[in-house]
Amino acid sequence: MSTYSAPKGVPPKPPSQRRRRNKPASYGVAEPVLAGQADGQPPLGFDAHELVVGLWSASGSSVEGQSYSTADWQRARLEMWHADKLVRSGQPTANQWAAVQRGLDELLISPAVKRRAGIELRKHAADADEDAAVSMVGRYRQILKSV
Repeated sequence: MSTYSAPKGVPPKPPSQRRRRNKPASYGVAEPVLAGQADGQPPLGFDAHELVVGLWSASGSSVEGQSYSTADWQRARLEMWHADKLVRSGQPTANQWAAVQRGLDELLISPAVKRRAGIELRKHAADADEDAAVSMVGRYRQILKSV
């Protein structure tokens, strides 16, 4: 059974983009609960289609994958096995594809499902060293063009 039933309709905007002027009294009061350390991604364990292998490797390096427990990884392996069978079958039906998508939604892979669950991912902060290196390369290119 599903652990999270996603509401229907348009997903809400991230809190940073909402226009609401009257914030509820409990806004921002909740403290996150740290449940422990996440587990690493195990090997897929079967010979899968290249699309499924790509999704498996992407989920391991994603933000969500960094917080998966052992049970979450096993659930993801089961979803990948089901997706592999579907991709290799040739012409999956719409209902079969919808079942795969629901399984991936349960793993919080879709950005819309994250917003419905109240999860907002922060963007990467700018790295000063990286910016300096990019500007140095730009200067070197200008110098080389003038020669």
